[in-house]
Amino acid sequence: MKGSVRRDGALLACPTLTAAAMQDSLSRMAQNEPILIDFEASCLPEYGLSFPIEVAAARIDGQSRAWLIRPLPVWKTWDWSEEAEALHGISIATLESEGLPPEQVLSELTAFVGLREPYSDADLDQYWLETLCQGIGAGLPFAIRFLGEWMAARGCTRPEVDAALEEARIRLPQAHLARADAKRLALVVRLLMENEPA
Repeated sequence: MKGSVRRDGALLACPTLTAAAMQDSLSRMAQNEPILIDFEASCLPEYGLSFPIEVAAARIDGQSRAWLIRPLPVWKTWDWSEEAEALHGISIATLESEGLPPEQVLSELTAFVGLREPYSDADLDQYWLETLCQGIGAGLPFAIRFLGEWMAARGCTRPEVDAALEEARIRLPQAHLARADAKRLALVVRLLMENEPA
């Protein structure tokens, strides 16, 4: 069984990929069309037991979706960081009034991802996807790969990556909101793809 270690050393059981999700992952890799995913959370895991509060997915064609996640009852006893709230601007009250049920969020996220290959710029996004799935007793619908793997597979150079990151920051400067972060990463990918030789 796969697990994630809490700060107190306890092991949390995390869902594993189903056979269907593994097959979907292989299909996504074959299609090679990336989609970028970003989560915001109640706090960073090193500061406490964190849960996902927002998730966004952005396609390289510019389409994106974002969902606020209504906290599950069990998450209400987990940690909340006022510093994190100051960055992303999402309060518990906002989540309670505007957040969607986690089951709906996962279903709609999975549908939006489709057969695209999910990438992120941090391993924590996979952790928060696992936390979301574990909380509702669902298997992982897909794995989120590290964006650096995609860049390496295409032979992107450090100067190319730095230039794309800088251009994306100029065009989309807002940070610490899942939708903005996912859209900026998707723009980085699009810029790198446009820079590839024909």
